[in-house]
Formats: sequence, structure tokens, C-alpha cells
Amino acid sequence: RAGRRAGPVLTATSDRHVVTVPLDVSRQGEVQPGDNVTVTLPDGTATPGLVSWVGKVATTSGSGSGPPTATIPVQVTLDYPRVAGSLDQAPVTVNITTATARRALVVPVAALLASSAGRYVVEVTGPGHARRWVPVTPGIFDDATGLVQVSGSLTPGQRVVVAPS
Repeated sequence: RAGRRAGPVLTATSDRHVVTVPLDVSRQGEVQPGDNVTVTLPDGTATPGLVSWVGKVATTSGSGSGPPTATIPVQVTLDYPRVAGSLDQAPVTVNITTATARRALVVPVAALLASSAGRYVVEVTGPGHARRWVPVTPGIFDDATGLVQVSGSLTPGQRVVVAPS
């Protein structure tokens, strides 16, 4: 009679494409399962996805030169996995949508100018290249496009001045 062997009977892997994001723990409250994402693949192709899982246990890593950073794992599934082809452990960029606004008036972030007491203005041009300052309140920032939602006295169609970069 042969002795019993202890250990796994079967090891399996999945062919399902999954993206894992190390999210800074300070942003943990901003990301929820079900949030929409855009994943940009190494060839520049952007494809939609969904946050499927947000971890609860943080890990700490450091580069040696700076302070350690604490992150939690966030798992993303692709809506169209075939777009990723045979990629395996490839570097991708993930933009997570944490807020949305419908019928929003947006301006480039570079158009915002801080004024006194934490308020913001944008400079608009009018007839004859006349310029004036218009107070605005920033709303949702879109890091992917460099735009910010604004409300205030600005109206659609007005031209805003953007600071040179």
C-alpha cells in the first residue's frame, strides 16, 4: 500500500484577461466595484472595462529613495477581452471613472486661475479681443482629458484663455 501524498491535486490558471491596479490607499474610498474604467493597452488602444473587486488589505512598497507607499489591489475586467489578444503581464494605463456629470460645462484645467479666498476665475475673450474675468466654481476634474467641470457666470460658446504650457 502506497503512502498518501499531501499537497495540491490540481493547479489551474485562467485565460481571462484581468488587470490589477495598485491603488494608493488614500484613494480607496473613491473606487467601488462596478465603476467604469478605460484601459489603454501598450499599443495605444483604449478599451472599456469595469472594476470587479477592490481589496481590503494594503501592502507597502518603497523605492528606497522615498517614503514607502501603501496600496490596495483593484481588479479590473475588460468588456472586450479579445482586444488584449495574447498580452500577459503587460503594462497598461487605467483611468477609473469615479464621478460623472451630465450636460456639464467644461474648460481646460489650464484655464483656471486662482483668485482670492480660494475662488477661481477664467479669462474670456469677447468682441474686438476684449478680455474679462469670469468667476467659476470647479466641479469634477477629468485627469484623462485635462478638463474640469465649471459652474458660474460662464456660458457655453464663450472662448476662454488658456495659460501657455
